[in-house]
Amino acid sequence: MGYLQAFLLGVVQGLTEFLPISSSGHLVIGQKLLGLDQPPVLFDILVHCGTLAAIVIFFNKRLIKFFSLWVNLKLILIASVPVGLVGLILNPYTDYLFNSLNLVAVGLLITGLLLFLTKRLTLLSKNELGFKSALGIGVFQALAILPGVSRSGATISAALLQGIDQEAAFNFSFFLAVPAILAALLLQILQLNQPAIELVPGLIGFITAAIFGYFSLKLLQQVLQKARLHYFAYYCFALGFLILLL
Repeated sequence: MGYLQAFLLGVVQGLTEFLPISSSGHLVIGQKLLGLDQPPVLFDILVHCGTLAAIVIFFNKRLIKFFSLWVNLKLILIASVPVGLVGLILNPYTDYLFNSLNLVAVGLLITGLLLFLTKRLTLLSKNELGFKSALGIGVFQALAILPGVSRSGATISAALLQGIDQEAAFNFSFFLAVPAILAALLLQILQLNQPAIELVPGLIGFITAAIFGYFSLKLLQQVLQKARLHYFAYYCFALGFLILLL
C-alpha cells in the first residue's frame, strides 16, 4: 500500500465513520477506485483505532463520566445486544457483503430514508433515554452492519424518531460506538492471518483517520444543533442511485 492510498483511505474513514453517510460503504467504493481488492487487515485495524481515538479526544471527560454510571452501562449493554447477535450471524458472509457495490447502493438509500424522516422531528415531544429506547437504537445499529447503512445515521435517527433530544442522541450514538468499534477490532485481531504491513502507511492511516474523525464529529454536532441532519439524506440518495445506474 502506498502512502497516498493510506492517506486517502484514512481521510475516507475519518470523515465517513462519524458523518451519517456510511464509512463501510465509502471504504468499499474507495477500495474499488484505488484498485485495492481488499485492504490489509492490519491497516483496517489501525484506521479504526484512529476513529476510536477521535471519539475519546472529542468527548473526553463526558465519556468517562457516562461510563462511570452503572445505569448508563446497562443502557449500552442493552443497545449492544442486537449488533452482537447480527454480527455473529453475518460474520461468515463478510467477504460477500463488503465486495458488493449494489448492496452499498441499497444501504445508502436506506440511510438516506432514515435521515430524511428526521426532517420534521421538531414537532415530537422530548423523551428521556431509557431501556426501551436504547434497545430500539441498538436494533438500528445492527442494521448498520450492512455496508452503505451509516451507523451514526441509523442510531441518531432512531433516537430522534423516539423523541430523544439532539444532544442526547448525538452523545449516546457515539458512546455506543465505543464497544462496537472495540468488538470489531477484537474480531479482526482474532482473525488476523496476514503479514505485517509497512509501519509508515499504517501510521498515516491512523493519524489521518483520527484528525478527520475529530473534525467530522464537530461538524455533525453543529448540524444536529441546527436540526439539519436530513441534509445528508440528499447526498446518500444521489450516491446510491448513481452507483445503481453505473
